[in-house]
Amino acid sequence: MLHRYGSVAESLALRLLALHEGERLAPVHQLAAEFGTGRGTVQSALKLLSDGGAVVLESHGHRGSFVVQIDRQKLLAQAGIFPLIGAMPVIYSTRFQGLATGLTRAFEQAALPLVLAQLRGGRNRIHFLRTGRCDFAVVSRLAWQQEEPAGDIALVHSFGPGTNVSDHVLLLSRAGARGIEDGMRVGVDPSSHDHVRLTQAECEGKAVTLVDISYAQAVPRLLAGEIDAAVWDTEVPLPPNLPLVTVPRERRAATAAEPDTEAVMITRTEAGALGALLGRQIDPGVVTFTQQQVLKGEEMPAF
Repeated sequence: MLHRYGSVAESLALRLLALHEGERLAPVHQLAAEFGTGRGTVQSALKLLSDGGAVVLESHGHRGSFVVQIDRQKLLAQAGIFPLIGAMPVIYSTRFQGLATGLTRAFEQAALPLVLAQLRGGRNRIHFLRTGRCDFAVVSRLAWQQEEPAGDIALVHSFGPGTNVSDHVLLLSRAGARGIEDGMRVGVDPSSHDHVRLTQAECEGKAVTLVDISYAQAVPRLLAGEIDAAVWDTEVPLPPNLPLVTVPRERRAATAAEPDTEAVMITRTEAGALGALLGRQIDPGVVTFTQQQVLKGEEMPAF
């Protein structure tokens, strides 16, 4: 059976991963209070990590202990999160290719092993996060804003406008149509916060029928005459010569800073040490710079 200090060692490993060499570790009595255990248990856990070569600490008397050396691979293994798993959107566009490349680069620079899982729909990614099947998720700021009141997920990084999508438009099957009209059947993907919210905004005050669809099936269902309109990401390539009309959304904001355009990183609130690790070790500037390099064609996608 795992000793109590072995369990505490997992929590300490996460805490240490968020530190840099030369930084001070919280006092033993503070860690004991935080983990709900005794000082002796914390000291045994620290010895376990030190003896295993995961960390080298140096005591400075009343000033506490300072980190001299860290082996991040061993700390990750001790924390039981080797490698880290992130859920991001399906990589169907160059923008998402750049985002995946940027995340990969940032984790490499932080010496944190990463597995990126592609999952359609912000609701699906947040469900995976909440049920512990991934360590963090990348969703739009709009999705985060709608889920934030629950209090169980925390924002770690914001990557800025235009990192999620460039813009959304309307796809229409009726020639000459300029937008959503009364009597239309409008496709909406319930797994996507963005698709639901943007579709509802376009349909406000109009007598339409909302039809649940999968986002990937929007074009086939438009062509089959099963729906008349759907919100669409401008960067999703469409086959040439389709008998569909593309028009701007009526409810589009005047700036590109709409919350659906920004990608954010979130994690579980209860995983406080993991959030601190991602917050301190992952550089969002690396993510966004790399994404822009991919978008400009100056760097090949690699993830």
